[in-house]
Amino acid sequence: MRILRLLFKLILTGILLAIVAIGSTYFYFSQGLHEIQNISEYQPPLVSRIYNFEGELLAEYADEHRILTPFEAIPLHVRQAFLAAEDEHFYQHPGINPPRILAAALANLQAGRTIQGGSTITQQVAKNLFLSSERTYSRKIRELILTYRLENSLSKDDILYLYLNHIYLGRGAYGVASAAWRYFGKELDQLTIAECAMIAGLPKAPGKYAPHLSEELAISRRNVVIGQMLAAHFITAEESRAAMIEPITVAPLFRNKLDNAYGQEIYHQIEATVGIKALRNQGLTLFVPYQDAAQQAAIHAVRNGLLDIEARQFYRQPVQHARAQWVTQYATWRDAYPVAKGEALQTYQIVPAMVEKVRDNGDLEVNDGMQRWLIAKPRWQWEKLDTAANDSPLQRTQRHWLVGDEIVLRGNGNGGVMLSQQPSIESSLYSVDLKKGTMIARVGGFDFNFGDFDRVSQANRQPGSAFKPFLYATAIESGYTPASIIMDTPLVFDQNSSDLFWRPENYKNIFAGAVTLRNALEHSRNLASIKLLQDVGPERFIEKLRDFSFTKPMPAQLSIALGTAEVTLEQLTEAYIPFASGGERWKPISIEQIQDRNGNTLMRSVSGNRCQVCHVDPVLPANHHMQASKQVLDSTSSFIMTNILKGVVDRGTGQGARALNRPAAGKTGTTNNQVDAWFMGYTPQILTGVWTGRDIPTPMGRRETGARAALPTWLMAMKAFHQDRPVEHFEAPAGVEWVYVDPETGARADQYTATPFLESFRVGTAPDATSSPEMNKQSLESKEFYDHNL
Repeated sequence: MRILRLLFKLILTGILLAIVAIGSTYFYFSQGLHEIQNISEYQPPLVSRIYNFEGELLAEYADEHRILTPFEAIPLHVRQAFLAAEDEHFYQHPGINPPRILAAALANLQAGRTIQGGSTITQQVAKNLFLSSERTYSRKIRELILTYRLENSLSKDDILYLYLNHIYLGRGAYGVASAAWRYFGKELDQLTIAECAMIAGLPKAPGKYAPHLSEELAISRRNVVIGQMLAAHFITAEESRAAMIEPITVAPLFRNKLDNAYGQEIYHQIEATVGIKALRNQGLTLFVPYQDAAQQAAIHAVRNGLLDIEARQFYRQPVQHARAQWVTQYATWRDAYPVAKGEALQTYQIVPAMVEKVRDNGDLEVNDGMQRWLIAKPRWQWEKLDTAANDSPLQRTQRHWLVGDEIVLRGNGNGGVMLSQQPSIESSLYSVDLKKGTMIARVGGFDFNFGDFDRVSQANRQPGSAFKPFLYATAIESGYTPASIIMDTPLVFDQNSSDLFWRPENYKNIFAGAVTLRNALEHSRNLASIKLLQDVGPERFIEKLRDFSFTKPMPAQLSIALGTAEVTLEQLTEAYIPFASGGERWKPISIEQIQDRNGNTLMRSVSGNRCQVCHVDPVLPANHHMQASKQVLDSTSSFIMTNILKGVVDRGTGQGARALNRPAAGKTGTTNNQVDAWFMGYTPQILTGVWTGRDIPTPMGRRETGARAALPTWLMAMKAFHQDRPVEHFEAPAGVEWVYVDPETGARADQYTATPFLESFRVGTAPDATSSPEMNKQSLESKEFYDHNL
């Protein structure tokens, strides 16, 4: 009896010691453990997506590409595939499956390596959500504690929900929805049984069984899972046979369509609004007004425009390749060829090519790695030979083509090619939808890549005559009319030095004498503009420039009338908005709505006063972040300026824009020595600005004016933007009256006027019937000379 009592005490003591040990172990290893008490606490990193109004996916940003999917939205076959592959008895065991652990241990012991895991889905959730992957006993103990807690605080469906949304499945995919998208380009409910099985086979070794890495291993592993699904009675034998013979078709990864200057601007705005961390982790949904067709048309216009300009430049000395290098060079070019074999190069595309033979008549036999071409004897003029800098294998002693020259080919629009070269000049384009207040297109350069120097917003250049409309608008508000007379005559300004003086000139040094204000702007007369600034006053003009959103300090000098103050294309284009929008200034929108992971609106942007007109198509906002417009010109002055700028297109320096075949207004701009070329132009629907020049400001060529180097790009882009848009006319507000005038004198026309012109005036400011040409010629030469140190 005493032995029994002693044995009982020992057993009881052992039990108590075991309880204390287990309790102590539990308490010790429980310290600092995180857990989920409610499924709503699960807030993992999610992919953020950007869409346009048509619901087209444009871009994705994520540190972990995860698409959180409710349990009920996960198809049954997806769940069954993972249960069959990972934990068939998940719904029967309490979180730990001892028979499975024992079976796995025996299998691994027999194989001499780890070939089978014994962890349940609950254990995997505990490890993946809260622990590291280190192989230690302490980590395993914590895993068991967390498994126990999860099983007691969450339902089985909730645990499976966590598992299917959190697990890493290779190729950057976290969770089953992400895997379906990144492997097959599908939604979950579009997956076949075979595709479900393939994804379910990945947790074992994503880097081994991913189909884009090894199709053979992926099929083998998939078929094992299909067999397991059949054994578990999740699918029929017929479904199993069909799934096993189904080929695997891996979709290419989604390509970010916002990898251009437009996308870079959106990215910067997101960074300023919510931050990059939120963008890459919080599962935001953003709506932007991006249209790929418009952006691509703008890119093509810029590239075509630059390649056309390059055809007027001197041909630069080609790189030489020894014959032994040709085969390797051809292979490199072939891999990077922009179109498939048999497809024609477009006029905006260029490729390198090798001169294989120079015929006696000067024709060139060339090879671009994809095919051979015969190029007629080039008529291109060579740049000045720099023999000192020539480090090619063959020294070029004469200006002619040599075998082994690397040249550039461009599509000619007829299925063939023509000689070209990599542009030495750059260009940028910025376009705004005047009806919606949104950005249409943004091109930062010839070959812009995300992260590159954006010439729309980062290149500060002199705008030349494209700046003049702001002076003329100031004059209109000051009481001038389009018929007012100003003098276009030579001027010389002394700079308080016997040796220094400023003598501004007109283009080609031609002076027109007494001209109307309209004529002065239509034909971009420099001297008339300087005299107009003398009368308006530089200080008043600079003050007015602030209304046009030019916030950078500008010098109070007469030369500012000729656009000598540096601006960006973005600034200049947006400054034209008041001319095109009835005098209202507003900031174009590039992000219209941001929603959080639950669909709640975080931000809603609407430009100007358009809230009830345009922005109701995507998702109705819960709140608004309005960007109200500001009236910086009265509507009458705005229309009069538009009417004058329309004359620039109809009769002046911008006549090339008439090929748009619809009402348009605009202004050319060219700086000294043709360093910078601009064209700013708009219709009632769209405003577009184009800049062209070298990154290091140097002349482009004597004839590369705004009308020749920038306007053709504008025209090509605007033609594309206006496809399927109705023709609209500029509408005059109530404060405008129309009177026929003599375009030479500005006087009201009478029966003796040879070519009367219908002019727009602010009501009450038109020349009266009794005025004479002499009375209307209010020459600025009679005013006191403006004494200003330039």
